[in-house]
Order: sequence, then structure tokens, then C-alpha cells
Amino acid sequence: MTNPPPLEIELKLSLPPQQVDAFRRRMARRRCQPEQQDLVTRYFDTPDFALSAQGVALRVRRVGRRWLQTLKTEGERCGGLSQRVEHEMPIRRGVPDWSRFPVEALAYVPEALRDQLVPVFETRFNRTAWLIKGQSGAQIEVALDVGEVLAGKQSQPICEIELELKAGQPDALFALALDWAGQFDCVPFDISKAERGVRLAHGQAATPARSVPLSLNRDMSVEAGFAAMVQACLTQFQANLPGALGPLKEPLAIRLSPQADKSLVIPIPDETSKAALNKLVCCVVRQAHHERNQPLAVRPEPVEGFVQRFPNHSTKPASGQVAAYPPQAGEGANAEPQPINDIEYVHQARVALRRLRAVLRVFRRACVLPDELMEGLHELMAALGPARDWDVLCCETLPRMAAYFSDPVAWQQGLDRLEAQRADVRSAMRAALLQAQPGAWLLACQRWLWLQGWQQAPQAQRQAQLSSLKKWARRALHKGHRSIERSAGEYAQLQMSQRHALRIAIKRQRYTAEFFLPLLGGRRQARYLAALQALQDSMGRSNDARVAWELLTQARMHDAAMGQFALGWLAARQAENATDEIVGQLQKLMKSGPDW
Repeated sequence: MTNPPPLEIELKLSLPPQQVDAFRRRMARRRCQPEQQDLVTRYFDTPDFALSAQGVALRVRRVGRRWLQTLKTEGERCGGLSQRVEHEMPIRRGVPDWSRFPVEALAYVPEALRDQLVPVFETRFNRTAWLIKGQSGAQIEVALDVGEVLAGKQSQPICEIELELKAGQPDALFALALDWAGQFDCVPFDISKAERGVRLAHGQAATPARSVPLSLNRDMSVEAGFAAMVQACLTQFQANLPGALGPLKEPLAIRLSPQADKSLVIPIPDETSKAALNKLVCCVVRQAHHERNQPLAVRPEPVEGFVQRFPNHSTKPASGQVAAYPPQAGEGANAEPQPINDIEYVHQARVALRRLRAVLRVFRRACVLPDELMEGLHELMAALGPARDWDVLCCETLPRMAAYFSDPVAWQQGLDRLEAQRADVRSAMRAALLQAQPGAWLLACQRWLWLQGWQQAPQAQRQAQLSSLKKWARRALHKGHRSIERSAGEYAQLQMSQRHALRIAIKRQRYTAEFFLPLLGGRRQARYLAALQALQDSMGRSNDARVAWELLTQARMHDAAMGQFALGWLAARQAENATDEIVGQLQKLMKSGPDW
């Protein structure tokens, strides 16, 4: 009988650098002697990173005058908690010694690769470690690591807390981390130093995390499917949270001003669209000013007028440049986010929470989130909403109409005003997020998942949790489809509030279909999901125009030339009446309704 491989169980938290001294003071109150070490660690891999591609990390670490070699596997990780195989032993020199590894460790590194291994990156950090007692007598090593990851000329900061379980149950790690998350703004962190080093060596910047398809099987129970879906939503939110908390360094209007000599690629419509839109905007703007008996301050002109007044702004992208606005998201959570690329972090964090709400709604008769966690979810959603609305206005809605405005100076003045308000909203969002303690909420959710807290339920509810996920999915999708069907046939007669409710129902159904597609998927189901996505996009554009109008009105932009033009443009969008398009898409959706 073979012994099980040595298993490392640890929980990792990212710590804001400004909280390091406060954390040290808190640990000093425990009256246990800390151990200070300056650690230099070399990571070995093949030039094409064959080991990391297999989820294996091989390192040699200098600890004082000693050397240790360690081989770790990727293992399981979620919510900051990781469980992975770890083989560690002392060696004489700063290179791997294969004779020291046990046979089971050697199996992770094929012999053909061993001669190809070279140092690919390293970490240098100061570690302060405490061995403390946790809940129910658990023994926990707490390590505060402050330093950096280095790969060539590139570097990335390290500031994190690792809680390694030496003895006891993993729940003791959550109990300790929850206490600290509320005091020091800690957030659970899944990315290892090795993974950060590989990304740095490859020159890969972290990007906003989008939802990914789940791996579901037809034999799953309701509770297993519920846990997998909730975990996926929490993982997406956690990955986007540091980027969402990042500040806006400089207003977008200033960064893209002619004086800043920045290149702005603006999407240019074809000649037919130019003529039609120019005519429509002119009519609506003139009518709006006529009704208020005000002189027309801005005369919409063709696109060429804008381009001529911005000689530094080309209508065609340079070779290899994508003509898109805004650019795709760039810098990641550990580095300072790129100001122009950071809006997708807020968007995807909000999408993750919306998907979580959809999951909780689908399973509400079987698995129920505790009230305090539901309250935290509502707080986080409320914090993100206004910032997302302003991001859409300044980074998506206004750039589409910028090319039609004839006075770039007046346009810039209007953007300056709006960007100032957007920065204020972002600051308020960050304050609201921190007040909601998202790190503590994430840890509490992960602890609840780990303990399978939904199982504390009446017998009938417990039977539902153990029932077939596939049957549950079919019922949920049929029910969601019927709720859309009731309003689809009379969309043209619906009031604004009713259309909004229908849009929300369509969004929920789309999320539900995406979750269950791996379980029930087929060509017809994929067409149904595509129809939902198209319909959500159409109704979303209409909603964006309505929200933009409200924000511009609240900002009192009607007294500025740029604001008058923008309000006229948005009025034109609403006057275009997209009802026929949406009615057609609803009819298509009803016809594609699959037999789940």
C-alpha cells in the first residue's frame, strides 16, 4: 500500500501595501516570536515552459545559507484556498538535484525534459512567519511576503499573506482569514507566485476575467450543479475585483484631447449612414431647441468637419492597429491598471454578480444563500451600478457621436465636465465597495460552499438538492421561456417599466441557458442562446440611450453646446423606434424555443 503524496493546504490573501504595518502590529499582539527571512527563489522550466503547461512548478530557494528544492502541482484552488501535492527537501547547491526527489515526484518531470531545464524567473521577497493556534486547536503558519517577481527586465510586486495548515481542519483557515479581511481589506487570491512569474516571462498582462463554460455531466445532482455555478461566479468576481478597485489616473477627455497629442481612432460610418444620421440629428436638435425657444448653438456637420479640425486624429488605423474604441483591457490586477482600459473590470465584476443572482433564482427552492450573504451581494451590486453607467456613457456612447460634432473645442469642454463627474462616481464606487468588504464577503461565501451550508435544510428541500440536475435544468428553462412568451406577443403595447422587466427576464434566461448549455446543449439549443444574445443586445442599446439621456440631464449638460448635441443625438436614437427590430427578434426567439 502506497502512502498518499504530501499535500499542502493553504489560503492566500492579497494585502494592500498600505496595510502592511497595521498587519504587523496586529500580529505582534499575539506574543509569538516571528521568524524573518529574505528569500531568493529560482524557478526552472524548459525554454518553451513545458512544465508550467502541465501545471508543475519546480523551484530552488535559498534560505539563509541553505538551499531547498520544491516541486508543486497545480492541484485544486478556489477562493484563495489551494490543495496541491508538494515535495520539498534540502539540497547542496542552487540547481535541482534529481537524486533527492522521491519516485512519485520524478513522475511529474519526464527524464527527457530534465536536461532542458533552465532558470526562467525568480522571486525576491522578505517573509515574516508566525506559527499560531487557530480554531479548534488547528496549527497555522502565517507568512507575510513582501517583495517582487522578476523576469528579465520586468517585475511585479508581491504583497500577500499565506495561511498554511500544519494541523487541523481547513475551516480554521477561513475563520482566521475572515477576521483579517474585514480589518485590512484583504481579498482571497488564487494566483501563485509561479503562475505570476510565467505570465511575466511571457509578457502576458492580466486581463478582465470573463465567464467560461462549465464542465457539467448528466449524472450531476442539483446541489453539485449549484455549487459549481456559484463557484464560477465567485471566481469571476474575485478575479475582476482588484481591477475594479483601481483608480482612474487621468480623465479620458484629457488623455484624448488634441493638446495631449494622442491618437484616437473613431469608427466612421459609410456615406449612406452619414447622410441619414446627419439629417436625423439636425432635425431632432432643431426641434428640441424650437420647443424651448432657444437659439441653436451647434449645427451638426458631416464627419469630415471633425476630422479636419483634429489633424492629429486619423480616421484610419495605422498598420497593425485595430480601429476600435475603447481599446481592449490591458494591465492586470497586481499592476496599476491602464486608465483607458480599466472599464471592463467593473463591467465583468458586475456581470459575475448578475450571473450569481440568476443562479440563486434558478435554485431558490433547493439551495438558499444565507441572508447576510444575500445582503452583501445587494450592497456590491449597488456599488458597481452607477460607475458602469458612467463608463458606458463616456467610453462607448459619446465616442460614437463625436465624429459628427463640428466644434472639437466645445466637445472637449463638455467631455471635461463629464469626466470630472465620472471620476467622482468612480471614487464613490471604490468607497462603497470597500465599505461592503468584498474580501470578507468572498471568504464567507467560500466558507459556506466548503461546509456545504445549503444542506442545513428541511427534508423535502434536501431531497430536491439530491435530485437530478438535468431535470431541474429543463424545468428552469421552460419556466423562464414562458415568462418571456407572455410579454413577447404584445411588446409594442408594453409600457417602459414592462419592457424593462422583459429585458431583465431575457437576461436571466440567457444566463440560465449559458449555464446549462454544456448539460443540454445541441444545435437547436445553441441557436436559441444566440437569439437570446441578439435580443439582449438590441434591448440593451435602447436602455443605454435612455440611461445616457438621464445622466446628461442630471449633469445639466443642456447648457453646453456638446450637451445639446448629445441630447439631440440620443433623442434621434429613440425616435428611430427600434420596436420593429425587437418584435422581429422576439418572434425569432419564440420560433427557436428548443425542446430542452
